[in-house]
Formats: sequence, structure tokens, C-alpha cells
Amino acid sequence: MVGKANDAIEHRSLTPVEATVGILLASTSGAAILAHVFLRVPMVFTVPFVVMPTGAIIIVAILMRSRLYGKAHTFASQVTLGGLCGLTGTLFYDVVRPLLTVLIQFHYEPYKAIPIFGSLITHRPPTDGLAITMGWLYHAWNGITFGMMFALFRTRGGVISGIIWGIGLQILMFITYPHLLRIRWNDPAFMTVGLVGHGIWGAVLGYTVTKWSKNA
Repeated sequence: MVGKANDAIEHRSLTPVEATVGILLASTSGAAILAHVFLRVPMVFTVPFVVMPTGAIIIVAILMRSRLYGKAHTFASQVTLGGLCGLTGTLFYDVVRPLLTVLIQFHYEPYKAIPIFGSLITHRPPTDGLAITMGWLYHAWNGITFGMMFALFRTRGGVISGIIWGIGLQILMFITYPHLLRIRWNDPAFMTVGLVGHGIWGAVLGYTVTKWSKNA
């Protein structure tokens, strides 16, 4: 009887409102970048007072997973799945980008944004160890939360859907990163590394969501 009850819990679906709330919670790390670039809201404010609290809500939901039932259990399961798949995609993304710069012989620093994020969050120079550490943590959290958003919206994943999601994020980067990194949006290296990298990230995300959701 317990096994059947658990199966029933796992196969319940989220309502559009529940999925939307989860997506909004997971979107704050990306929204902080947009707010910094276009609204001049400093990340030293948004990260500790917006991104970290919403992240804490998500983490609490995941940690309480074994004690939750029904919709809440489904939400926690889907968020956990998306986070793991997003992190996996990010690992592929971070390996592919420097390889592309070597293979195509681009003079482009694929990790240029990471210490800048850390500097904006800590108010320390981009070369500072704490800024670099915070930049990498924020980069990883972005990959995790974007994966959560995808898994909440596209519960069964799909490679094509993942690629579309990844390319959509890259389009946002085309809009924001020239202001952030002082580069041209149509720079061949920026375009190629970004599109291919996010395409691979999305493909890995979509594939793993599909595969791991079936094995859950």
C-alpha cells in the first residue's frame, strides 16, 4: 500500500500557478543580472536580499522532500531534478567553451563574466580571490536555477526543447553581456562560443531531464 501511495504522489502534476511560482523563485539569479544592466540595481543588493532568500526557499523545499506529500512533494522532486540536470549541463558548458576557443582559434576569454559577477556581488576587484569564488558559485547557481525553470515548465524534458531553452538564454546574453563585458554583441567569438555552448547545455539538460525523470 505504501508503494502504491508513493507512486500516486510521484505522478501528480503541478498546476500552471504552482509551476509559475517555482519558475519565478528560480529566475531571481538571472533577473539580478538584468536588473543590474538595465535598471542599475546593484547586485550587491539583489544577491543577498533577493537571490539568496529565494534560493533558501528552494533548498528548504528540497530538504523537506521526504516529509512532503502530494503537490509539494512533486514540486520538490521536479526542482531537485531540474537542479541536478542544470548543474550537469553547466559542467558540459564550461568544458566545451574553452575547447571551442582553441579549436576555432578565437582570441576570447570564455570565463570573462565570472569574476565580474563576483566583483559586482562583493564590491572587490575581479582579481580578488573572494570575488572569483563568488563568481563561480553564482555561475553554478545560474545553471542550476535555469535547469529548475526548465524542469518545472517542461516536466519530461526533451533535447530539442532544451536546446531552444538554451538558445533563448543566449539571446538574453546577447542583450545584456555587451553592457556587462564591454564587447560587441555581434563579435564572432562571442556569438559562436555562446550559441554552441548554450546549445550543448540545453541538449544535456533536456536529455537528462527526460532520462532521469523516467528512472525516478
